[in-house]
Amino acid sequence: MPLLEINLWAGFDAKKKEVLISRVTDTVVEVVGCPKEAVHIIIREVPKENWADSGLQHSKKFR
Repeated sequence: MPLLEINLWAGFDAKKKEVLISRVTDTVVEVVGCPKEAVHIIIREVPKENWADSGLQHSKKFR
């Protein structure tokens, strides 16, 4: 059973997450060859101020 974790900034609307889940699931089914029912996806939403790279918070880098 494939388990995928996707980390996103908080704030994406439900429709975008629905499309993401659907397309990722379809890709896993195509590549791995498992049934759709076997694909599990967890989306973790992280506030931009808790996500950083190069010493800079994304809340300051991406406004």
